[in-house]
Amino acid sequence: MINPWQLRLIKNDGTKRNIIIEPILEKGNQGLHNTGTYKLYKDALGDESVLFTEPLEATELNNELPDNMNPDYLGRIEFDTRLNWTYKGDLLTLEEQKQAAMHILKNK
Repeated sequence: MINPWQLRLIKNDGTKRNIIIEPILEKGNQGLHNTGTYKLYKDALGDESVLFTEPLEATELNNELPDNMNPDYLGRIEFDTRLNWTYKGDLLTLEEQKQAAMHILKNK
């Protein structure tokens, strides 16, 4: 997986939480590859993610907002070589973590 996914999690009370799952990629000799780590963000709008193919409109450097200062950051899921996963964060319930991890595993 190279592009982000959108997923609707079902919370314990039956309400829904829309999230974006963003893979952390590394560039190697054969192009981009997945590191096994996925960042999770709130998705307030529920619109479809798309890959940007247009040239940038700005030419100056635009530093990213660090995760610890981003109010939409929900944590990350890391997979080891045996596909065991660990959630690093404190905002998702165990059930929400499982839903996100299972979605990643099914769609890798």
